[in-house]
Amino acid sequence: MKTGNMTQDLPRATPQSRGTDPAILLGLLDDIERQGIEMHSLLIWQDGALIADAYWAPYAAARPHMMHSVTKSFTSMAVGLAVADGLLSVDDAVVSFFPGFSGPMETNLRAMKVRHLLTMTSGHARGISGGSWRRMRSSWIEDFLHQPTPFTPGDVFVYDSAASYMLSAIVQQVTGRQIHDYLSERIFGPMGMSAAMTWDVGTDGVNTGGNGLSCTSADMLKLGILHLQDGAWQGRQLLPRKWVREATGMQMRDVVLGVFTGDHYLGPNEVDGPPATRREGYGYQWWRGPHESFSANGLFGQYCIVLPNEKAVVAFTGGLDDSDRRVHALIYEGLRPALGAGAGRQTAETLKARLAGLRLKTRPGIARSDPAADALCGLYEMMPNDQAVERVLIAQETSAVRFVLCDAGGTHEVIAGFGCFLETVTTMPGARLHHSYQPEAGLRVLACARWLSATAGERVLEMDWIFVETAFRDTVRLYFRDGELRLTRQVNVNSSELALSDLAGRLAARTAITREKEHG
Repeated sequence: MKTGNMTQDLPRATPQSRGTDPAILLGLLDDIERQGIEMHSLLIWQDGALIADAYWAPYAAARPHMMHSVTKSFTSMAVGLAVADGLLSVDDAVVSFFPGFSGPMETNLRAMKVRHLLTMTSGHARGISGGSWRRMRSSWIEDFLHQPTPFTPGDVFVYDSAASYMLSAIVQQVTGRQIHDYLSERIFGPMGMSAAMTWDVGTDGVNTGGNGLSCTSADMLKLGILHLQDGAWQGRQLLPRKWVREATGMQMRDVVLGVFTGDHYLGPNEVDGPPATRREGYGYQWWRGPHESFSANGLFGQYCIVLPNEKAVVAFTGGLDDSDRRVHALIYEGLRPALGAGAGRQTAETLKARLAGLRLKTRPGIARSDPAADALCGLYEMMPNDQAVERVLIAQETSAVRFVLCDAGGTHEVIAGFGCFLETVTTMPGARLHHSYQPEAGLRVLACARWLSATAGERVLEMDWIFVETAFRDTVRLYFRDGELRLTRQVNVNSSELALSDLAGRLAARTAITREKEHG
């Protein structure tokens, strides 16, 4: 079974030792493959031990993964610690923490309390997405406090990442520390969570409480284990038991996750027709689910599901549309009732071998350099376009293709291996396809390339760009015909557009790097 440093400190056991048939886990993997579900990791904890950890290469145990709204459940812990430390109460008024706010003070804004942020009942008509705020350079705190509050706080559930950001800001106000530092000392350090963990910071110098946390899948699993164990970890009570039960309990019943527009979650008064998604209920930044479960849920397939009746936690990452509930069905209807139901005859060695061979699917093609395509490589001048792309350079090397894009922001490069993934860090622009994420330092990408079958005088080079610390996987195709280039780019999942407009260009010059390969 694949392991990594991040899970070495967790007790391990075979499924049989916990009364679970390995054949059930093999069947789960079969269903994931048969249904074409893009999974990146899957970890299963049962009765005090890790019984399976699966990673679909190139995803791996030591790699951090962007967790999106799973972040909210981490933020809840910071609020719980601050409450236990006597620094705040859930019944404190939100505006009391921001005495410098000089905007209009509506009655409902005055009535908004910390518990209303925790339960997503702030009184706002619509929820703000992290993708919306990431494009904003002014104060996020000020923007939140200026939002209309047509509802009485506590009455209407409106899912809102901005509410979680305000929780982070409030804890920072009372502790004098960012919640990442606060939690690192009190929770992350004692639990041995990974040093690879990072947390975005908003315009106010505050950790983005509703999203922006990147950590390993094992870190997310540990979040679930801590709450399964009522806040206890290896004999220490890290998080107050009372807080854990309130946070994961049913604070709001039968809630509706409003229609997501890419920037906002629409409230119930703004939705025409039936609501997008109905859930069992909501706690303090935790979702309530079927069979007395609770979960931390992140956009694009990041989930930590806690099953108290089975003494189990299931954590997984992926690249899934938010409405895709196939994995949940497999867990709740297939895996859950089988946990502890009988060991069966299947051996753990079969499962171990299967887990070792998991990898993302790639499309067939000629996975090697094609000398006949050298004449297609070179510098292309691009026609005017909505992405401000000026030039594209393609250079075919012995075992890879070098793709360089020049736009108003500079020069960006991806190197894709023929028949293998090559790993680099790239600043390749992609915010429109990646939920507005565009770190200045770039994103880690694994890229592979293949030549597709030629048709009617057209050659096609296809590249997979796997942004391996995120949910995003781009497919880029270059269509060559008579000295002209057409470039397409699409993504597996996004909160808005799934494809950019096609780009067109014309060959301006052969490249020096291609000639060096030919003559050097």
